[in-house]
Amino acid sequence: MVKVKSSVGIIKGKAGNMSYFEVNGETIGRSFHTSIKNPKTEAQMKQRIKMNNILNTYKYIKGYLQQNFEGIIGNKNASSFFRSYNLMKTPVWLTKGQKESFKFVLAPYVVAQGRITSVNYEFRDGVFISDINVGDLEINDQTEESILSSVICGNNEGWTNNDTLQIILLKQKRIGSSEENVEFPKCCSFTITLDKTSMTKISDIPVLESLSNMSRFSLCNIDGKLAVRVADTDEYTYAFAIVHGRGQGRDKIVSSQQLCLSDTALYDSYCGEEAFSKAYESYK
Repeated sequence: MVKVKSSVGIIKGKAGNMSYFEVNGETIGRSFHTSIKNPKTEAQMKQRIKMNNILNTYKYIKGYLQQNFEGIIGNKNASSFFRSYNLMKTPVWLTKGQKESFKFVLAPYVVAQGRITSVNYEFRDGVFISDINVGDLEINDQTEESILSSVICGNNEGWTNNDTLQIILLKQKRIGSSEENVEFPKCCSFTITLDKTSMTKISDIPVLESLSNMSRFSLCNIDGKLAVRVADTDEYTYAFAIVHGRGQGRDKIVSSQQLCLSDTALYDSYCGEEAFSKAYESYK
């Protein structure tokens, strides 16, 4: 702040980065700094754009994830955990139009985080195969929860009665009518309760769905491991996860899991520099 002498009397107003005002009959000058609102440098836009696919994905699968992150308390919720864990993943670059129409591309995102030992799985020959040992049990839609529960608890360390086994499955057309019109994935999930007294058949377990009806997928036994068979893998990319849970509410504990993709071609096409350049240009 400075006092200003002028032959023209009191000066008031702004000039450059200075503002002038009167105090006790004198002109006082004060400098100020201008700031650019809503800056759009490449680095700043990169941080913003990398969030878009994460937010749009969460919007459509949040109903499956509400109890899949340990430590939810106060301001911490499933959304904040989903964002923070998946910001560390390779970014998926959506254009402004894709972001605003809530499109998203399937990515190997974290869908559960906790202290139980993770379930491992891979995609092979049209089947997602887990490391859950089911021996020689023949599994189909008519298999009862009681039978499956006994086999899983008996053959796998760390699994006990009343644990839950959640299966999440999403599918997305590999190529839409155009790159801008990337297809909405179809999404579903169901949870098997390992109850050795339950006579519920797998076909009767309620399925949670998002966006549109999705044909029911088939549980099966592949080489003694619990597996899920899918169809039309030439046309669709699938994303899959199994989450092992125990307990309810804030006391629930879960395994740490991320989505496994049947094919990464579409995902890879949205992760490179060319995809970022296209997304960045769409905001100019």
